[in-house]
Order: sequence, then structure tokens, then C-alpha cells
Amino acid sequence: MKTSLIILASGFSSRFHSNKLLHKINDKTLFEITYERRKFFDEVIVVTQYEQIKELAKEAKVIMNDHPEYGQGYSISLGIQKCDSDYCMLMVSDMPYIKDETIVKMLEIKDEQHVVIGCYQDILCNPMLIPKKYYSYLTNLKNDKGAKQVITKLPCCIVNLSEQEFIDIDVK
Repeated sequence: MKTSLIILASGFSSRFHSNKLLHKINDKTLFEITYERRKFFDEVIVVTQYEQIKELAKEAKVIMNDHPEYGQGYSISLGIQKCDSDYCMLMVSDMPYIKDETIVKMLEIKDEQHVVIGCYQDILCNPMLIPKKYYSYLTNLKNDKGAKQVITKLPCCIVNLSEQEFIDIDVK
């Protein structure tokens, strides 16, 4: 069964005051840290509005998001529409501390009936692993609420994240 990674990299970084995906932590950009997770997947799809990200994602299927103002939901929709794998994992580029072990655990417990979703202190969050049978729920999203607005109505398995994994980078 084929599994794709969909990296969402279209945000405006408005609180960061520059493209945070190019911000470096230990000599790697936030995007590069996320992109390294491709080793666990059969295919990588990157949804971005940035040419610099497109250049960094040489081995991926890159979808240029011409309407990032439509929000994360729209980016998800663009990625899902180009995914023909049996499963896809949605991952944002500003959560650099997600552990490889967490990704592996999510991939190990996947099944055709459940969305596998990260959770920290009862807060559902990325990453999330979605079986193909639920892709249709995500193809028409066009707002900034992301996938949670539909995923929470579906059968889910929870993978608990550590406090560090839950950190998203919003400010310098």
C-alpha cells in the first residue's frame, strides 16, 4: 500500500515577519527539516506559494498554490487532489520537532477505517494520516481551519505528541 507525504508550505508567516520556512534551526531550514521525513514515504507532494521552497523540493511533486489567501484548507485540497496513494500524511512545515518515532508509529497503526491524528493535551493537531476513502472530505476545503473541521467527524486513532513535538514556530 502506497503512502504519500503532503507538506503544507503555503502560509504567509505574518507573525514571523519573513518566510519562516527558510528560518534555520541547527543549519537546516524549517522546510528542510520537514522534507527530510520523505524517507518514510513512497511519494512527497509539496504545496507552496514560494519559488525557494520549490527549489528545495527537487524530488517531490510540487504544486504551486496561486491562492494562499484561501487558507490551509485550500492547500490541503490542492495536495489531496494530486494524491493517488492509499494513504496520505498531512504535515505542516513549522512543527520541526515531530520525532521520526512518532511518524513511524502513525504509519504502523494505519488502517483503512481510521484517520491517525497527532494530539497534545486533548488538542488535535498535525501530523495526520488519512486513508484514501476519506480524501473526498478534503477536496473542497477553502478556508484556514484546516482538515480538523472534517476529520473530527470521522473515526480516528490518536497518537500522543510530546510537549516539544507540539511546538510550532510562529515568531523568531
